[in-house]
Amino acid sequence: MDVDSRSGILNKEESYKSYDSSRYAIIDVEVGLKDYKIHDIGALRYDNAIFHNASKKDFYDFINNVDYLCGHNIIHHDIKYLFGSEQHRWQLVDTLYMSPLLFPECPYHKLVKDDKLINEQMNNPVNDCQKAKELLWDEIARWHSLPYDKRKIFASLLKGQKEFDGFLNMVNFDEVASNLPELIKQVYYGKICDHADLSSIIHQHPCALAYALALIDTTDFRSITPGWVLHNYPEVEYIMKTLRHTSCNNGCSYCNTLLDIHHNLKTFFGYDQFRTYEGEPLQENAAQAAVDGKSLLAIFPTGGGKSLTFQLPALMEGRTVHGLTVVISPLQSLMKDQVDNLADRGITDAVTINGMLDPISRALSIQRILDGEASLLYIAPEMLRSKTIERILTSRHIVRFVIDEAHCFSSWGQDFRVDYLYIGRFISNYQQKKGCKIPVSCFTATAKQKVIQDICDYFKQTLNIELELFASTASRTNLHYSVIHADTDDDKYIKLRRLISESNCPTIVYVSRTKRTKELATRLSRDGFEAIPFNGKMDSDEKNSNQEAFMTDKARIIVATSAFGMGVDKKDVGLVIHYDISDSLENYIQEAGRAGRDPQLNARCYVLYSDNDLDKHFILLNQTKLSISEIQQVWKAIKGLTKKRMNVCCSALEIARLAGWDDSVSDIETRVRTALSTLEQAGYLERGNNSPHVYATGITVKNLDEARKKISESILFSNEEIETSIRIIKSLISQKYISKAQDSEAESRVDYLADILGLSKNEVISAVERMRQEGILADSKDISAYLHDEPGDNKRKAKNLLEDFAKIERYILNQIKDSSLQVSYKHLNDDAQKNGITISKEKDIRTLLYFLTVKGYIRKKEDVAQNIEIVRQADLETIINRFEKRLEMCRFIIEWLYNQPSLVTNTDSEKNAIKFSIIELLNNIKTKSQLLFINVDNIQLEDVEESLLYLSKIGALKLEGGFLVLYNAMNIRRIKDNKARYKVDDYRMLNEFYKQKIQQVHIVGEYANLMVKDYNAALQYVQDYFQMDYKKFINKYFKGERNKEIERNLTPNKYKQLFGQLSQRQLEIISDKDSRYIVVAAGPGSGKTRVLVHKLASLLMLEDVKHEQLLMLTFSRAAATEFKQRLMELIGNAAHFVEIKTFHSYCFDLLGRIGNLDDAKNVVAEAADMILRGDVEPNKIGKTVLVIDEAQDMSIDEYSFIKALITNNEEMRVIAVGDDDQNIFEFRGSDSKYMFKLLNEEGSKLYEMTENYRSSQNVVNYANSFIKNINNRMKNTPIIPIRNYSGCVEVVHHESEYMYQPIVENLIQNKRDESTCVLTQTNEEAVIMVALLRKYGIRGKLIQSMDGFSFWNLAEIRYFLKCLNKGNKVPIIPQQLWDEAKLATFAMYAKSNSLCYVKRCIELFEQINKVKYYSDFREFIYESSVEDFCDISDADVVVSTIHKAKGREFDDVYMLLSDYYSKDDNLIRRFYVGMTRAKNRLFIHTNGKLFNNTNIDKFTIDSNTYSMPEEVVLQLSHKDVYLGFFKERKKEILSLRSGDTLNYNDTIFYNAVTNNPVAKLSKNMQVVIEDWHNKGYNIKSASVRFVVAWKPKDAPKEETETAVVLIDVMMNRLK
Repeated sequence: MDVDSRSGILNKEESYKSYDSSRYAIIDVEVGLKDYKIHDIGALRYDNAIFHNASKKDFYDFINNVDYLCGHNIIHHDIKYLFGSEQHRWQLVDTLYMSPLLFPECPYHKLVKDDKLINEQMNNPVNDCQKAKELLWDEIARWHSLPYDKRKIFASLLKGQKEFDGFLNMVNFDEVASNLPELIKQVYYGKICDHADLSSIIHQHPCALAYALALIDTTDFRSITPGWVLHNYPEVEYIMKTLRHTSCNNGCSYCNTLLDIHHNLKTFFGYDQFRTYEGEPLQENAAQAAVDGKSLLAIFPTGGGKSLTFQLPALMEGRTVHGLTVVISPLQSLMKDQVDNLADRGITDAVTINGMLDPISRALSIQRILDGEASLLYIAPEMLRSKTIERILTSRHIVRFVIDEAHCFSSWGQDFRVDYLYIGRFISNYQQKKGCKIPVSCFTATAKQKVIQDICDYFKQTLNIELELFASTASRTNLHYSVIHADTDDDKYIKLRRLISESNCPTIVYVSRTKRTKELATRLSRDGFEAIPFNGKMDSDEKNSNQEAFMTDKARIIVATSAFGMGVDKKDVGLVIHYDISDSLENYIQEAGRAGRDPQLNARCYVLYSDNDLDKHFILLNQTKLSISEIQQVWKAIKGLTKKRMNVCCSALEIARLAGWDDSVSDIETRVRTALSTLEQAGYLERGNNSPHVYATGITVKNLDEARKKISESILFSNEEIETSIRIIKSLISQKYISKAQDSEAESRVDYLADILGLSKNEVISAVERMRQEGILADSKDISAYLHDEPGDNKRKAKNLLEDFAKIERYILNQIKDSSLQVSYKHLNDDAQKNGITISKEKDIRTLLYFLTVKGYIRKKEDVAQNIEIVRQADLETIINRFEKRLEMCRFIIEWLYNQPSLVTNTDSEKNAIKFSIIELLNNIKTKSQLLFINVDNIQLEDVEESLLYLSKIGALKLEGGFLVLYNAMNIRRIKDNKARYKVDDYRMLNEFYKQKIQQVHIVGEYANLMVKDYNAALQYVQDYFQMDYKKFINKYFKGERNKEIERNLTPNKYKQLFGQLSQRQLEIISDKDSRYIVVAAGPGSGKTRVLVHKLASLLMLEDVKHEQLLMLTFSRAAATEFKQRLMELIGNAAHFVEIKTFHSYCFDLLGRIGNLDDAKNVVAEAADMILRGDVEPNKIGKTVLVIDEAQDMSIDEYSFIKALITNNEEMRVIAVGDDDQNIFEFRGSDSKYMFKLLNEEGSKLYEMTENYRSSQNVVNYANSFIKNINNRMKNTPIIPIRNYSGCVEVVHHESEYMYQPIVENLIQNKRDESTCVLTQTNEEAVIMVALLRKYGIRGKLIQSMDGFSFWNLAEIRYFLKCLNKGNKVPIIPQQLWDEAKLATFAMYAKSNSLCYVKRCIELFEQINKVKYYSDFREFIYESSVEDFCDISDADVVVSTIHKAKGREFDDVYMLLSDYYSKDDNLIRRFYVGMTRAKNRLFIHTNGKLFNNTNIDKFTIDSNTYSMPEEVVLQLSHKDVYLGFFKERKKEILSLRSGDTLNYNDTIFYNAVTNNPVAKLSKNMQVVIEDWHNKGYNIKSASVRFVVAWKPKDAPKEETETAVVLIDVMMNRLK
């Protein structure tokens, strides 16, 4: 710049000349938001000349003859860019700084909004100059209209300030007051305190004082100082408080009226005096303290007038300093009630912002705050996280924060809330921004000493505030308390009716559960008592209607949860009945206190008490508490999300799923946010404000008319969207000087626009994207795609993933051939795999169905058992076409993103993100149409969005920003290291709260018991609770053992019922809550099952384990069924929700396949691999406790699976129970070394259970001596017999090869009326033994198997399934259909010997399944074997192999032990298992030498030689018959029944009735029969054992099954 061109720039030697106010120019400079360079300059000169050019040189020439440069916000913006730091000669007149002084009254100047000019033009600085000129002339006119003294005051205060000197010179006013303080007092008499120290304020803050005086002079209290003024002159708030809200000691007319609480009580509420509480002026004292600016904690009893205590000071400060009081409360319904109650009094100063508001109501509330129309804002703690809320609060003068329900700060309070702990941080940050201290008022209805201390300590630590305490020691004398004991629910109801009938007054009946409000109200109404329900979950209209009916005496009885009564002031309630006792004394006193609000009314408060009431509270607490393991799971999810980036944006639902939480968990989002608050409090992470990353910036149109024209003519906008888009663009354009705003981004952020315009975020985003598409808004790259580190390889992975999902989706869509499909996820996945889509996973099907539902392809209903109904939303062809179109676009998007230059050059995974916009992507798709096989002309923005969402959902890309803002995302920054683990110490505060909750339930129960016995003692008890030191109170009323009792979340009676009969060792195991791995070596008869069942009960009821996070694995369906039955007997219906499964069943679940024992070979190993690959949904394996039964039977597969579960769940606890001495399944890979391996894990503990409650002393001692020869046993202590019964052990050593005959003789000789079992080593021996027993007239029952066939192959069970399938398309089996299927099956197979197995199967299923799901029943039978349903109750003697007898017990046991096997540890363990089945007597018959040297009661040698029995039975398996023979005879075979006689001739069996052939011996079996023939045996008879379904495994899918008959062959020895 040469010297001539900058003639206006002063050198240091130059001086100002005289100025002519008529020589002015109005200027405006357009500056780029990103480059901060001048893009355009506009100016209007006094001679009407116009300048519009970006050249500074030309601009200097244009203003060369000008003395005054005028404009809006030019001093700190335009001038900086025009002249930099150099001095200049022009006088500056800034309309921004004068506007609040001259137009402080609401409504403000029509051209000004906050710090901006209102304008509908964009990028036209000349137009902006015209607006600024209009404003300047209005300001000059207003200045001249002011009284002379006020002009003199302003001039005296503002002279010498660069922001104001130019204006004062222009209006030619240079007079100043000689005694300014006196002049101000004189002019503002009656509006400020007479004794305010004005001199120091004038000296220190003259500009701020001017703005304060301008506001004081307004006649409308809703007028407020603009936010930009408070930002630049924060002292305004202090000055307002000093002049208008600081009562002087001497007293003056202003303070004696406007600051007098009695005067204002009458003015606002019409009351002559404050409410007293038993004579104490609690309300008045607390209100006065607030008016005096003190921070306080007030303990207000119910009916004490808490609301008025903070409302009155808030309304007063709203009038005096135009301030805003923020009331933070968790009770959203109460907020609305209080706002409405004030409105009923004509006070419209209060607004509420909470999650229950619709967008329009929310926008109105926000606008009222911004416009100054609100003195009271009610808000929920969670709303403090909103960027919009932070912004609007910063723009106002906050005079006080009021925190309701302040006991929520304390873990010792009855309702501790972690989100309350954020309040201090929010206030602290707010105070730092504003540079001032803001007082705090805390309120609670009831609080014990420890809670009071916690609240005070919290504010001292976070804000350095001392709270002054206001609490009453008086008690209500007009309330009479009574507790009536009720034995049963019916008894309780009868007593309730009696109490109501004896009274004739408004009555509140409190219940603990929402559901019960309607049930009880209906029952009372039916019995002639007009009652209405009330609960927090009711529809708001119904809730308001019922409350109104009770308040106006239209209904005299209201049945309610504790939600009723908060803020409700009905003085004539004469009766309060607690149908269910409250969960704490605090809540009880508060709820009971809603009676007798009129001090003259004597009211009665009853509790109908039953011990079960407390158990219900304990169950509810256990269901709702947030356990340490759940927080650990959330922390693990956060670590996973932040693995590559410390900052993430994600939704609560996304975190819950990654944490392994079940979607069906109630209030899942609230629970996640609580967990995040807890982690934040412990320093693990930091939650930012809930703000999306989408901004509507870069306006490209010149004015609103152009925008309106483009929007109206566009085909992209519907009629509704046209109106929405015009509102949005108008809001953006009105913020013309966006670069000059305090927070430019905030005003263009989508959530802010949604909030202030009363729109949903979806509507705003949709409109913004369409306006970008039309070029009304500049396109913004607001989507980030986070890609992987190796572009080439991962591009291939993303493509493969897309194609895999496409196969699954195509299959799913084609399955919905009808308009709807009813199926389960597992069945759908199983069918997909069977149809060749081997990559299908249940997790992927869930993802796809979720996406298809969200995008409107289908509607989906799901029940608790994850059965689903899928309904198509269009015809199949349309849906398939839409799918193919999306697939093509997704292929293009992957190719396009992975080829972006920034990806290739950037290898830092933290920054490895492609930034792009949907418009950019849409244009690329359209310009490169040759790459796609679809018509690109009809591709819309929604299609691109859908494709991106799809890629994000299937995991091909990680996307943030843009349209993804729709998912209520939270900003989270991980602070601690990714290896850090959330520890017990971090959980201390929450744990303390839950401990307190447990104690509070016990304490209120003790109150009820005391009240029954001694009224005065109970009243003293309550008084002590609130006034004594808590520990002293506990020691006084819960002495000795009772001190421990109140730490358990069970009543003493319930605890005794559940755990009172356990041994010391069993209790130790059950009480261990800390060991990471509990390994129990449980000897035979030691109560293993009992310990496991009670441990499950303990986990659910005494420990912080929820049913969905508990998993028990067994090795057989029979064991799983028994545990479920036993648990139901112990804890009732809660047992239904506990997952008790076999290893195979659980693994089939994880694989998403239908399980059956035929396909179970590799399923456990496959599931382990799947977990390690991350292919299993976290909520399926997100368990906190794993319980393993028969842990000694684990093989490498089961152990690897458990290790995979442990690896996936960092904090999972494992409880493994087994007996290494009973590991007898080595042939299938089981090895007790894996149980030992669990003991080697860190944090493991071994418990030995060596007390045998089953067997007699001699049996135990003999078994001990027999097993001790095995090395490396887990138990160091011999088994100890507990029974005081000797019993006996006898061993007979036979020299004969066959021992059947002597065993039977021995059994007949010793037979008692007790259970008896014969144990053999092989099934063949067992069958022969049964035949021999039958010959002697003894009913022998064989525990048998089906030799290679599963139970579900049984003809009887197949028929039952067929009956259930008839016409049933719903997941739940209707009871009528179930009953009909049973009748039909029982009739069809009435003569079948196998029907007993089916009956037992159905009986057991009914016992353990409250609701009968078809999928559950199929799984139940698929997993079962026939021996699971063998009823041995009516047998004289049970015959079994040792393996099948494991887990059973008998009074007398006979063992047939042939010397055919190698003498190793496996054999010893097998024999040991057999011995330990005996309760009283054990008889061993052997022809081996293994028992020769053992120490026994009786050892005899039998040198007789015995032959095989005359009759032997051969049980033919499928290997013994020619299977091809059955294919053409299905109908004939199905007509057979188990037990039917068959004829035999020349290798073929015939139906004895029809004489048709039904089976043929295989070649191998023909040889076997020939061998028996050579031994002298011939076939005497044959009968049907089982009829089963069969199909070769390698048969084509379409081939139908045939029927196979399994035969028993009776052979006789020839004489």
